[in-house]
Amino acid sequence: MAGAAGAAIAVWANASAACAGAVAAHPAIASSASVARGVQFTLSLSMPNNIEPVIEVRGLSKRVKDATGELIILDQIDLSIEKGSSVAIVGASGSGKSTLLGLLAGLDSASSGSVRLLGRDLGALNEDERAALRSGSVGFVFQSFQLMPHLTALENVMLPLELRGGVPHKDITSRARDLLEQVGLGQRTAHYPKLLSGGEQQRVALARAFVTHPAILFADEPTGSLDAATGYAIIDLMFEMNRRNGATLILVTHDTELAERCDATVTIEAGRIVNSLSV
Repeated sequence: MAGAAGAAIAVWANASAACAGAVAAHPAIASSASVARGVQFTLSLSMPNNIEPVIEVRGLSKRVKDATGELIILDQIDLSIEKGSSVAIVGASGSGKSTLLGLLAGLDSASSGSVRLLGRDLGALNEDERAALRSGSVGFVFQSFQLMPHLTALENVMLPLELRGGVPHKDITSRARDLLEQVGLGQRTAHYPKLLSGGEQQRVALARAFVTHPAILFADEPTGSLDAATGYAIIDLMFEMNRRNGATLILVTHDTELAERCDATVTIEAGRIVNSLSV
């Protein structure tokens, strides 16, 4: 698995850049400055007052420059998410939801404002420190799976623990095999991604996301590349695995049925949060 670490880190960074680029491509975002100021969204699960939210966002904005001037992708976002909750981020294409996910995960940097992830101020950390925080506490599921094509299913699931280091190889292998069994791929451990169906590749991605026992799972359109039947099966599996692991789930989706399964929904319009609710 030599050389896999650099490739994996590059994939995560490129995925974030792709999200931001796709959002910036929508000219409607340029008018977001004229939208009425969004309402602060606070997700509360009646937890003790001394427990810090796993994610706390204050005044978060993201702006980019292009040939026409400055585009406002996100504008003055306030958000607080408690441990163990599930939150769907919804909105039209170009609304800023995938950019918000990337900022919450520390895959991208804000133009202004702050993000605290698991008690750490992401703006005060350099890229290596943010990567270390993600490696130890965060799992990802992407729409396009983001599996390493030169690694088997088993090796893909092992990769995050290999990157983190400090875990005996036999324990990493055992953990990865167990997770592949949980997602129904115990007999496909030696298969490369090109030999797996889309649904099977997303199952591998789910196993990889949970291999580090993450405190938070970020999912960006996890069913976007799957047919309806396969997508429903993947979502059922994702929620079940998340329940078993006790992680906080934050996902971006266009699927209203999927959003309704979450504890709360955050709606983004033209870079601003437009709803306020508690559960």
